[in-house]
Amino acid sequence: MPIGRHASQAEGMAHSATLATRAVHAGREGLTDIGVHAVPLDLSTTFPARDSAAEAARLDVFATGEQPPGHPIYGRVANPTMQRFEAALAELEGCEAAVAFATGMAALSACLLAAVAAGRPHVVAVRPLYGTSDHLLDSGLLGTQVSWVSSAGQVGAALRGDTGLVVLETPANPTLTEIDLRILAAACGEVPLLVDNTFATPVLQQPAEHGARLILHSATKFLGGHGDVMGGIVACARTPPAPCARSATPPAPSCTRWPATCCCAAWPPCRYASAPPPQQQPSSPTGSPAIHGSAPCTTPPAARTVRPHRWTAVAR
Repeated sequence: MPIGRHASQAEGMAHSATLATRAVHAGREGLTDIGVHAVPLDLSTTFPARDSAAEAARLDVFATGEQPPGHPIYGRVANPTMQRFEAALAELEGCEAAVAFATGMAALSACLLAAVAAGRPHVVAVRPLYGTSDHLLDSGLLGTQVSWVSSAGQVGAALRGDTGLVVLETPANPTLTEIDLRILAAACGEVPLLVDNTFATPVLQQPAEHGARLILHSATKFLGGHGDVMGGIVACARTPPAPCARSATPPAPSCTRWPATCCCAAWPPCRYASAPPPQQQPSSPTGSPAIHGSAPCTTPPAARTVRPHRWTAVAR
């Protein structure tokens, strides 16, 4: 079953390669050069540096939000095994790049937080959705506001000026409800469509071919296949001619680093982004805005800092 591909993925593979061929080779480039058949599991948390001055310069670049060339810097950001998984899923989905996470819910959380950080907290979500995805959106925990619809025909009327995402799962878990992706993508207009493709997998459907810009998987399910791993991943479809330009401030580019912007969506579906402020509740008796579940913040706004970190949520 042929699928689309990009020249940046699976170098040397013919454009007419079948999905079965791509599944064998994707993410496994260069194994012959290191003399192995199976992808090595890299357990490093940090990586060696031959030149301390040169590594210090790489760290300075890394601190701006860029990913400097060469070996990874820190295992939480990237490691060779994870990079192969990301490349393989992007290839099979016919996408430009992908970002792996600890769980499917962590992947969804990153996409929602990115929309909030970009000033577009409104989400149009099509029911039915996976239960925990539904709960996360309905709770507003990450600062999102949600409008629920049940068909592609209702999406257009639900869109607002601050809509950052349309979220859909088809086939849905566990009802297997299906929605025509092409019709729904057309209804989204310029708003990025995120499709949870967990149940179908790229074997049965590639949502990017039908207009989806973000494709999410709980790798814990069919991608893992044996009930012995947990993971999540988001693939980013490319929309030419928009380039993945890089910037030191969010929203910045590249689907694979913090802060990151997918070239297809103009905002970051990233695992490392500058955190949006938590949703504030009415002011406390002292006048400081009270954050739900915590004591009132007494730090002056000018002195508050936000550090990049990996978003995690309920394990999926």
